[in-house]
This record gives sequence, C-alpha cells and structure tokens, in this order.
Amino acid sequence: MDRLLRVFEHGAATLALFAGVAIAVLAVLITIDIVGRDFFGASIQGTDEIGGYVLAFVGSLGMALTLLRRGHPRIELFFRFFPQAMRDGLHALAQLTMAGFALFMAWHAWGELQTTLRFGAITNTPLQTPLWVPQAVWLAGMVFFAVTACLTSVHILTLLVTDRRSIERCYGPYTIEQEVRQYTGAEGDDARD
Repeated sequence: MDRLLRVFEHGAATLALFAGVAIAVLAVLITIDIVGRDFFGASIQGTDEIGGYVLAFVGSLGMALTLLRRGHPRIELFFRFFPQAMRDGLHALAQLTMAGFALFMAWHAWGELQTTLRFGAITNTPLQTPLWVPQAVWLAGMVFFAVTACLTSVHILTLLVTDRRSIERCYGPYTIEQEVRQYTGAEGDDARD
C-alpha cells in the first residue's frame, strides 16, 4: 500500500506541477493584456475567461497532493491532549470524511460534464469555448483526488488493524519541528517512509 501511495504522490506532484505551469502562463497572459491595454490600446480577448478556467481546475489538480502531504487545514488546538486511541480514530474519521467529500465532488463534476455534453454547451464569450474542455480537466482532477482519498482511507483503516503506531506518523498533524525542517528543505515528506 505504501508503494501505491508513493506512485499516487508522484502523479499528484505531476498534476500540481501542471497546475503551477498553468498559473504561470495565465500570469504572462494577464501581463501581456495589461501592457497591451495600457500602452497600445489593444487587449487579448478572453484573458478573464481563461483565468476562470485555470483557477477552477488548478484547485482540483492540487487537492490530491495537498491530501498526501497533510496540507489540508486541521483544527488541532486540543488534539494532542486526547488519548492516542481517540486520536487514531479521529485521523481515520478525517480520512473517511475526506474520501466522502472527494467522491461527492467527483460525482458532481461528472454530472456537470454529462449535462454539458448532452447540450453541447459553449460559452457566450468571444472565445466560444466548448465547456466540456475545462470541465473534463476539472473532472480528471476530482477523480484523481477521490481515488487518492479512498486509497488513504483504506491505508489508515489497514493501519488501525495492523500497525497503530504508524497512524500518527502517516496521518497526524506535523509537529513544529517537522514543519520547520520541511520549509527549510532539511527533510522531504516523511509521511510514509
């Protein structure tokens, strides 16, 4: 299971890199559009529309990596005072809840794409973008997130039975020391070593 999660983490990192490149390209387009309007009185039509699509699919492409790197926000004010068995159960509940959310989002994205394909919807903008294009990327990100969340759920449930000591290391919040090492580059992600 650890090897499979590493493969998914590599895939998630690739998708996140793709999302980062999309943001960089969008920034260049916006800069060109601003300079063109201010100095030449011309505009690239559709920059705002492309920006909306990029922001929509960037979020979905980054969710799996954020999950695998334990980056989703957690409220942990009193968490460390709970008994270990309770913390383990709450970690499992968090993963199962995330999987449920991810499956719901993937199902919703699929429904939106089906409707768009049925009606052949296109935008009423200068670009006349077929809506299935950005929605398909959004769906791909959501499906990858849902599969990843289901895998982490199976992993934590397996750990509950076979190796409870690893739950905190794999799914617990980072300690201050781990966060400092992570941001200073002194250590990679040690979640599933």
